[in-house]
Amino acid sequence: MKAKKILIIDDEPAICKALQISLKSEGFEVDTALSAKEGIKKFKAILPDVVVLDLRLPDSDGIKVMESIKAIEKDTIIILITAYGDTKTAVEAVKKGAYDFITKPFDLDELKISIKKALKERALLEENSLLKSLQEKSIFITKNKELLNLFSQIENISSTDCPVLIEGETGTGKEVMAKIIHENSERKTKPFIPINCSAIPANLFESELFGYEKNAFTGASERKKGLIELANGGTLFLDEIGELPMELQAKLLRFLEEKALRRVGGLSNIPVDVRVVSATNRNLKEEIDRGNFRRDLYYRLCVAYFKIPPLRERKEDILPISEHFLKIFNAQFNKNIKGFTERAKEILLNYHWPGNVRELRNIIERAVILTKGEYITEKELPLEVRDNFEIKVLNDSGELNIMPLEELEKYHIKLALEKTGGNVSKAAKLLGISRFALQRRIKKYFESN
Repeated sequence: MKAKKILIIDDEPAICKALQISLKSEGFEVDTALSAKEGIKKFKAILPDVVVLDLRLPDSDGIKVMESIKAIEKDTIIILITAYGDTKTAVEAVKKGAYDFITKPFDLDELKISIKKALKERALLEENSLLKSLQEKSIFITKNKELLNLFSQIENISSTDCPVLIEGETGTGKEVMAKIIHENSERKTKPFIPINCSAIPANLFESELFGYEKNAFTGASERKKGLIELANGGTLFLDEIGELPMELQAKLLRFLEEKALRRVGGLSNIPVDVRVVSATNRNLKEEIDRGNFRRDLYYRLCVAYFKIPPLRERKEDILPISEHFLKIFNAQFNKNIKGFTERAKEILLNYHWPGNVRELRNIIERAVILTKGEYITEKELPLEVRDNFEIKVLNDSGELNIMPLEELEKYHIKLALEKTGGNVSKAAKLLGISRFALQRRIKKYFESN
């Protein structure tokens, strides 16, 4: 790690020399100045992390020097050296932005403790600030031409209130895209309410979505607003809309047509102004043909349509997304991991990613926790990722064939169930899909025979 720079501004050469020798022995880069003019000049040249500043200088007072330094770089740590009689002035200086003050004659160890404490606190603030900035605003990282073209359309779509349908496999980033649409719309200051249609039991869905009046049913001890009503003025995100039971599809359609809802047990309609963004991992047109989804609801939801390709089809995004998650988890876990070894990169690039970006995020988080060195190596990657490095099979003529996609998915599900001792919830989490989605696949692959 690069050594922190300290500038000492004091008109006593002996103090400057003593501090320089002592602080250099602690691994700091140290420079000195004997006047305010020289100090400000050197500050501009080296931009130190910490300034140790005498409150009384021959050509200016320390407060003015501090204000000049803060005007150049407001986050500079300033520790004042003051005579006993100047304590009141030093306290005022702290109120104006100085980190601490040390009274002459001072203890060198006391000064060192103050400097190290200040640097540690600032590092923590910087990490928290980085983590907040990385997590606060929705970011969709891509170099994929198809997606870049798609995002060029989002700005125009976001400025309207038209319903949007996003299609893509589980974990591809459908909710992130929905948030970006919301954050770029005029509704951005209003609520963004996500609803996972596959996670709410059918018998509770109506009351969760539309709310209920007091005494509407046993246990309804007071009125409750539904999720749609809570989103009033903002954006309602209906995730996995393809999982919505047919009887509830009709009620959702009525709300979209009337722009009003009636709470369970209620007698009057309540106007609600929301922008609806839906997402699905199913092909809804095929679901319509199978009789599982209403055609009229589909056309209500799909005024604008976006499809996110799976991560395995956009290999160029794997490493940039990995680097992004590395920054987040470096800050979260107070690590300073520089990147990935070439072997680790190769493994990440050649893995199939059945859980898409969500699975990649989980794997990078785990790797950051486990990594003790400067780089994430293949050893910190899960066994299933390493074992499946370029999974291929030999045919009779000795040629290499890629394992069929369906076989690969079946293999991963089996591996996840074995690893979790048959626990469906844990296996679903490991694969980056919902419990219901995994149950469907188990039925398809292992119970249909």
